[in-house]
Amino acid sequence: MQLSANVRTEHGKRVVRRLRNKGYIPAVVYGPETEPLSIVLDRLEVERAFHKISEALPLKLELKCADRVEVIDVFVKKVQVDKVTDQIVHIDFYRPAKGHAMKINIPVRIVGKAEGVEKGGILEVIHNELPVETLPSAVVEYIEIDVTKLGLGESVHVKDLKFPEGMKVLLHPEEAIVTVVVPRGLAVEEELKPAETTAEPEVIKKGKKEEEEAEEEK
Repeated sequence: MQLSANVRTEHGKRVVRRLRNKGYIPAVVYGPETEPLSIVLDRLEVERAFHKISEALPLKLELKCADRVEVIDVFVKKVQVDKVTDQIVHIDFYRPAKGHAMKINIPVRIVGKAEGVEKGGILEVIHNELPVETLPSAVVEYIEIDVTKLGLGESVHVKDLKFPEGMKVLLHPEEAIVTVVVPRGLAVEEELKPAETTAEPEVIKKGKKEEEEAEEEK
């Protein structure tokens, strides 16, 4: 995906306000080998692409200066949204450098229907995104988790997942990502079943003993 941007040299609240009124979104590009660079983007272009953009999706940013055009690779680091209008008011772009790790959130994608859900359980996704420290070359669009074999009360933990080489997840290995919750009513029913199974033989055994005692009295 590619977005177009113009480098801006004017700064200040009045300038930013004027740009927004004209249909532009102020933004900044920064990184380990990049001095902070102020830019502006066309609001309509950004809003058309926004539903496809995530922090883990690399973007091509076409930077237009007075004398040249440069295309760079960036990631969306932060998006500021107006609380009243829900419009995007500012975007931070991160320009990675080769060999430098960066911290981002990778979306989680759940696939399959858990066995525990088939038995009445409820699938609960605890983490929709995973915070990671990763090299740019190791970035993936999402982490896929197959829950097909997940039974009642079972969970998928961080330690159960495989991550690309060069990526480190910033969560404890025992942290649960997705689990099949056992509803309270279902849990009570499951607890009663073993008790009912063991109670019946005891009654039969007791009755047999009483019959034997009655025969001895005769």
